[in-house]
Formats: sequence, C-alpha cells, structure tokens
Amino acid sequence: MLIRKLLIILLVVVCCSCAVKHRTLTRVQDWSYPVGQMDDQLSFSYVDNILEKTNNKQGARWAKRKNIHVVSIRLINNSKHPIHGTQLSFFNGDEQVELVHNEWLAKKVRQRFSPLMVLFFPIALIEQAIYERAADNEYDDGVEHESITMSFAEQVDDFRIKENSTLKDELMNFQLANQILMPGKPVYGIIGVRSKSELKTLRAVCRNSNFEILSNQLQ
Repeated sequence: MLIRKLLIILLVVVCCSCAVKHRTLTRVQDWSYPVGQMDDQLSFSYVDNILEKTNNKQGARWAKRKNIHVVSIRLINNSKHPIHGTQLSFFNGDEQVELVHNEWLAKKVRQRFSPLMVLFFPIALIEQAIYERAADNEYDDGVEHESITMSFAEQVDDFRIKENSTLKDELMNFQLANQILMPGKPVYGIIGVRSKSELKTLRAVCRNSNFEILSNQLQ
C-alpha cells in the first residue's frame, strides 16, 4: 500500500532528525584542558558542564536545577608515590565542595523518556484510521497487521535504554574513587560537585599522605 510506504518514510525521517544522540564521554581525554593548579603534589585542570557539551541536554537541565556541576578533570601526580582517588578533596576557592557518587549521578541524569515518543501517538492514530478505512474498502484477509508506528516507537525506546546504559558505564569508568594516580601519568575522571556557586577556582588537595596502596590495587 502506497500510504503505508509513505508512512514508513515519514517515520524514518522523523526518527533520524529527532532521536537523541549523545557524544561519548570517553572523548574527554581528547579535550583541551586550560592550565590550572600546579604544585609539588598535583597538576590539576578541569572542564565544567560536560553534560551540555556532550549533548546530554535533559541531564544538563536537571544538573542545573539541582546545582550539580558535572566536571571532567585531568590530574597528574607530581609526587614520588601513588595516590588513590579517595585521598583527594576538592575546593572551590577556600571552601571544600561536596562530591556526589557517579552511580547516583547516572540514575539522576538518565533520559527517562524520549521526546520523540510524543510524536508517535498522533501518527499511531492516523495509522489506525488508515487501516480501518482500508479494511472497509478492501478484502479483509483476517490477518492482524502490526503497527508500523509502534514498531518504530519500540526501537526509539530501546535506543534510549541503550544510551542510558552507556552513560552509566562511562560515568562509572571515570569514577575518581576507583582510580590510582601513578607518578607522572595523566589520569582523567568525572566528578559531580554540589555547589550553588560557579566553579571559578576549583582545586584538588591530597589528604592522608600515609595512605598505603596495596600491590594488588596497582594491577
């Protein structure tokens, strides 16, 4: 049926133009980081608002409402001993900032629904009307035809779920508490900072200098 083919083409065009696509967070390692803190212990630089910069628009809006800064960081251990990520504290100026766990952050910034889904409902009604009219005017073969619209809707929702899973995996991979900073080696992480203020002078401080890292943690 020509109308069905046209409907398929319309849905494909809509899906391609409106489906939410995220730029992977792993690319933060390739970003240009402004020169920041540099002392005997650490070299530290950062980029704020990375959800917005990676096209995670719903998550970026949520983070802004909740005063959460999602920050990509680059660290180099300038000391002679390994530093565990849990040894680091962060300050905005002279005030220590609160960090949120990346797993909690992933749950909050996930895409709960695709904006594209609202477009499927009127199209589904149109499709149903087309089928009903065709059934009245043509021979009814007794076969129940699958809804093209709902088939595309399921694919869009599957894509949303996959994107959420990818975002969570990336946030967990960049969880600073899971990383060890070896001397001289750049380490990249993503942190969630709860602060109503702009992060103009974010800096990192290593505490618990006698913290012992076991050999199996270095593997």
